[in-house]
Amino acid sequence: MTTAHQIAGGIGRRGRREVIDVPERKREDRRLDQLLHVRKQRLGRLERERNEARQAWRASRNQLRQARQLWRDMLARTQEQWQQSRREFMQMTLTTGQFNRAKALYKRMQAESAQLYLRCQEWVQRCRQARSVFFEARRKVLEANRQQEKLSVLRDEMRAQAQMMEQ
Repeated sequence: MTTAHQIAGGIGRRGRREVIDVPERKREDRRLDQLLHVRKQRLGRLERERNEARQAWRASRNQLRQARQLWRDMLARTQEQWQQSRREFMQMTLTTGQFNRAKALYKRMQAESAQLYLRCQEWVQRCRQARSVFFEARRKVLEANRQQEKLSVLRDEMRAQAQMMEQ
C-alpha cells in the first residue's frame, strides 16, 4: 500500500513543489477616489453656501426695493402736501397760521424722507455686501468644479494607463 508521500518522491519525504511566478494583481490605489469623494462633499457644501448666499442677496434686494418704494412714496406725499398747502394759501383759503403749520409739517415730512433715504443707503450697503458674498461663493464653486474635473480626468488617465500596462 503506497501513500501519497511515497508517490511524491520517496518514503517519508515530501515532494518539492516548483514555485510558479504568478504576478499578483496590484491593489488598486484608492487614494485618488477617496480624494475625489472628499472633494465632491466639499463641492456640495460650497454649492449649498452659494445657494444660501444667493437667497440672502435676493432677500436684501427685495428689502432694498421696498425701502426705496417707501422713500419714493414719502417724497410724493411730501410734495403733494406742500403743493396743496401752497395752492390753498394762494387761493386765500388758508390763514397764515394754518400755512405756517403746513410749512412745519412739510419740514417734518422732509426730515422723515431724509431718514428713509439714509435707511435706503444702509440697505444698499447690505445689498452690496450680500452680492460680494454671493460672488465669492460662486467663484469658490467654479474653482472646486474645475479641480474636481481635473482630478477626474487624471484618475481616468491613470486607470487607462494601468490597463495598458496589464495587457
